[in-house]
Amino acid sequence: MGLNAKKVGGGGSNRTPQANIEPGTYPARLVQIIDLGLQAQRPYQGKDKAPAQEIMLTYELVDTFMLDENGEELTDKPRWISETLPFYGLYADKAKSTQRYNAIDPNGDFDGDFTKAIGQPINVTIVNNAVGEKVYDNIATISAMRPRDADKCPELVNPPKLLDLDAPDLEVFNALPEWLRDKIKTNLNYKGSALEQALAGGGDRPRSAPAKAAKPAKAAEPAPEAEDDDNNPF
Repeated sequence: MGLNAKKVGGGGSNRTPQANIEPGTYPARLVQIIDLGLQAQRPYQGKDKAPAQEIMLTYELVDTFMLDENGEELTDKPRWISETLPFYGLYADKAKSTQRYNAIDPNGDFDGDFTKAIGQPINVTIVNNAVGEKVYDNIATISAMRPRDADKCPELVNPPKLLDLDAPDLEVFNALPEWLRDKIKTNLNYKGSALEQALAGGGDRPRSAPAKAAKPAKAAEPAPEAEDDDNNPF
């Protein structure tokens, strides 16, 4: 799929455990966009939903860091937080993907193309949600950063990552956690896709290909007005 919303109709097991991020609003930059393909959707208000294209957006918090075993900040390891959401065209103005895009690109500089928005400064509001006995960090909302704050916002520490399934970068794909690779490979459009062919052939696509303006894709159906399409614990 292309990642132009205007045209659309892993970590190791030995890491020191990290506490939940304290709820609040944090300065951040968009560091990663992962195309998850066409995914089945959970029922909403007792009714089945049609499959939808999904993307994962990851934000790098610029002033909140991982801690080492002594509780000291690792300033070269900023905290990341991700959210997964259905990807709709910008005509669906109540869709979460539209709200996210408009916050990341408030002036419309990138003409709906998420791929050009990587690295943009943003404010991320984080909440803690309990699921059973476990508490997850989730994104409540994001908002545009004031220009004067954006000018002072630190740059990304980690290199940005983009996976566009129309032109998949196998280096990015193979670096994803296994559960995420499995999710992508079980998407409803995987069979015969560019990713399946690349994995079968062992070849890689040109590194620059995902950054180009994506070709138009079939528009997704408009999202329900007040649907909660997130609350993903990952």
